[in-house]
Amino acid sequence: MPLWKWVFHYRAYFWAREAVHDPYIVFGALAALSFLAIGLALLPDLRRAGWGGAVMAWLVLVGAPVTALSYLNTPKEAPLHFLWGAEALVLIAVGLAGILAAVTAGSRWRLWVRIVLGLTLPLLVAGTLATGYWPHGPLVVLGVEAIAIILAAPEAAESPQRSRPHSDAAGPSSDTGITSR
Repeated sequence: MPLWKWVFHYRAYFWAREAVHDPYIVFGALAALSFLAIGLALLPDLRRAGWGGAVMAWLVLVGAPVTALSYLNTPKEAPLHFLWGAEALVLIAVGLAGILAAVTAGSRWRLWVRIVLGLTLPLLVAGTLATGYWPHGPLVVLGVEAIAIILAAPEAAESPQRSRPHSDAAGPSSDTGITSR
């Protein structure tokens, strides 16, 4: 059985479809998981990129509940219908925060990573145009950008206890081989 047939025959899909009666709403709301995964992955590294990086990572995380609420309130009779499409505003804010992250990252961050951070908004637009689908296209691009940022982020500063060599007062020093007394 092909994977796509298994997915559509899987019980959880039918439960979700019956719960909201519209696969558009189900799969749109599930895009919130992408925001959550990307934001959680970026948070540790972008926090080291200064307050601009922290703002960017937290905005990606904010995209999770906003996207879920947006899609769950798609019907015009929904109580929070005014939120429908609000993930667009979150992604725009993420793109603008990318500029702040690039500025606050500092010289420890490689130049090309800061450039990528600063180009987040145009990259998200390109993702939308390339795939023709919202918000999944920009999320794919944001996921790829997150991978690049995580792999290229500077290492966290070592704590003072980690950077000191372990010494034994009664035995030889690990650096010099000299016995201390």
